[in-house]
Amino acid sequence: MAFFPIHHYRLYDNPIDRFFGDQLDFFDPWYDLNTSPKAVVIVPNTFRWINEPEQLIQSSYNTQTSDINTNKIKRAPNLEKFRVQLNVAGFNPETIKTKVEGRKVIIEAKQEERHPDGDYNIRELRKSYILPEYADVNRLASYVTPNKMLVIEVPIHNPEVERRVAQAKNENQNLAQFGQYRDPHFDYSNFLHGSDFQPRIVDKGDNKKQLEMSIEMKNYKPEEIKVSIKNNELIVKGEHRHKGDNSFERSFFFKSTTLPPGTQVEQTQSYFTDGGQLKIEAPYVEQKEATKSVEQKEAVKPVEEQKK
Repeated sequence: MAFFPIHHYRLYDNPIDRFFGDQLDFFDPWYDLNTSPKAVVIVPNTFRWINEPEQLIQSSYNTQTSDINTNKIKRAPNLEKFRVQLNVAGFNPETIKTKVEGRKVIIEAKQEERHPDGDYNIRELRKSYILPEYADVNRLASYVTPNKMLVIEVPIHNPEVERRVAQAKNENQNLAQFGQYRDPHFDYSNFLHGSDFQPRIVDKGDNKKQLEMSIEMKNYKPEEIKVSIKNNELIVKGEHRHKGDNSFERSFFFKSTTLPPGTQVEQTQSYFTDGGQLKIEAPYVEQKEATKSVEQKEAVKPVEEQKK
């Protein structure tokens, strides 16, 4: 069994950090920008949308609903998506186009530099990538980050997972393990049944509980795995490189999920078993009372003011 560190990123460290380096993994183009009329988001001037997605407040997935009273958006803890990252240094973002044709996403860019003496330099780029099955081609989002990285993302709807989650919701399966009082803004059924992490809450005795998750990564070594957390977002990445006599291969692994309220993320631990299982554990604290909505709080206010 091999332990390895978990990389923690603070939510309110630097408002533009998420557009750089590893924190780019935590940026969700359908959720993070302009999802609330009251949201204040600082975006670097060099960030450029190529295909800006519809605002989530105006549309939703099957597993997402918006709460008008609290101005919060309830999103699926396990959103699958297809992603492409491409270095586009040397191209003006305004010349870059991304589109979907059939089952392919296509990138086109053209940069011209003309000089007074008649000399010129023209650079062109065209790349295409095959989209996976069940990719939602109508919800393409693409943007260029400040470090000149073109990112294309397309959500994926897995019918089998959605069926499993819907069935679990109808049967209210296994929700009692999270305690009597649960956060109404978190989709516990989707968290339990919508990913490959196989999460469960384990009673450790002395009124202590622990969130345990497990995912198979037999083709990866501990040094090829990176576990990161920002706020309640958990991401597991893997990169395996194999060099043969006449070949070089790379395989990648990427899974993410939103951890339920009550998870003590700062105390999260992860380790790799001899059987190729990645284990992730964190203490879990149940809510002691039901979360009050904005309407309930406003209803109490006049009574308190009358007492004064």
